[in-house]
Formats: sequence, C-alpha cells, structure tokens
Amino acid sequence: MARRKDHTREELTQLAVTCGRDLVRTEGTSALTARNVAKAIGYTPGTLYNLFDNIEGLAAAINCVTLREFAETITAIRTGNSTPKKQLEHICQAYLDIQQSEPALWILLFATPITIKSVDYSQAIHEVFDQVVETIRPLCSNKNTARQDAKIVWSTLHGICMLQQNGKLNVTEADSSEILIRRFLNQFLNR
Repeated sequence: MARRKDHTREELTQLAVTCGRDLVRTEGTSALTARNVAKAIGYTPGTLYNLFDNIEGLAAAINCVTLREFAETITAIRTGNSTPKKQLEHICQAYLDIQQSEPALWILLFATPITIKSVDYSQAIHEVFDQVVETIRPLCSNKNTARQDAKIVWSTLHGICMLQQNGKLNVTEADSSEILIRRFLNQFLNR
C-alpha cells in the first residue's frame, strides 16, 4: 500500500476517479466498490471515504468526467453543423454512440440512481443539458418550451437506449436504435 504522503488529496481523488472509471468500463458497475478501487490505487478502502462520503460520491465524480466529455462532444457538434435540426440529429447520435461504445459508463451515468447533490455534479449535468436546450431553442416558441422539448428528446433517447441495453428493443422485429431515433426526430421536428 502506498503511504498517504505519496499523493496529494487532489492527486488521490483523480487517481480514484480514473481507476474507478476503468473498473466500470472493464467489469461493469457492480465492480465499483471501495475495496476494488482501493486495491487498484494501492490504498485502503478507508482512504476512499476520506475523499468521498460514500461510493455514490465516487460514482458521481466518475459521471462528471463522462458528462464533461459528452459536453465537449456536443460543443463540437454545435460548432460543426449549421442548422439546429442537424445539430440535434448529431447530438442524438452521439448519445447513442456513448451507449453503444461505453455501455457500462452509460449505465452508471443514466441508469444508476445518484442522489448526490453537489455543485460539481449539477454543473456537469448543465454543461450537457443546457447545450441541448440551446440547440432546440431556435425551433421553439420560448426557452421554457425548449427546455421541456429537450427533456422529451432526452427521455426518448434514454428509453430506446435502455430497451436496447436490456435486449428488449427488438422483441418482435429488429429495428436499430438509429432508425427509431431518426423517425422520432422527423416527427418531433416537423410538428
């Protein structure tokens, strides 16, 4: 085990988040335990509880990293596409891409209850959601409608991804999540 003085608190926090994220990626959300993360970073489980109130606090910190990466993706999409409709299509595809390429991180982010109410977590959520609202805003009558529409789009994406993740999307006939989202957006944007 490493000694406490081997790392600053900030370095140790970053190490725990990085190792925890790697564990989730490779072994799934059930691997995110104090014992597993502590072993991976070479400290005792008690050290983690000096950094985070509980394992949910670590999960929230991991989610902040994922949210900030997604926010950067959305920023690039909004910069690289001319119309709000095209931007929204690409944002939806990026959401599907996370679910497909990083299924365990997606589960931790969107399918695992997190009750932590931290400023950092709230800011990370808003870095994503506010951009979606701003993308939809030119297509709506006002900001409140845009916010509600963003929630509808998000909920639809989430529902399709959740059914896909659980193997229940194609119970009868096979339809890709991409096709379903494209159909939804066509109807949603042309109302």
